Amino acid sequence: MTTVASRDLRNHTREILDRVAEGDAVTITINGKPVAELIPPRTRARSSMPLAELEDLLRTQRPDATLRTDLEWISEGSTDDLGDPR
Repeated sequence: MTTVASRDLRNHTREILDRVAEGDAVTITINGKPVAELIPPRTRARSSMPLAELEDLLRTQRPDATLRTDLEWISEGSTDDLGDPR
């Protein structure tokens, strides 16, 4: 684990955060005493998925067995029969 003074964190924020992003843990100190730790996130959400992976997921995953019943129960309270409010 790397130790960095708060002054250095202020002056070199980007470089230190790049190190954390690469997997390093960094301890931040004030007057030589540890006050915080910067660690990489445990998981990162993917921003996208390849189309083939999505198609495979849709092919293999099925909704919960009670979903249809739940949706029917929810739709019983629908206001669709009231018509257009305009």
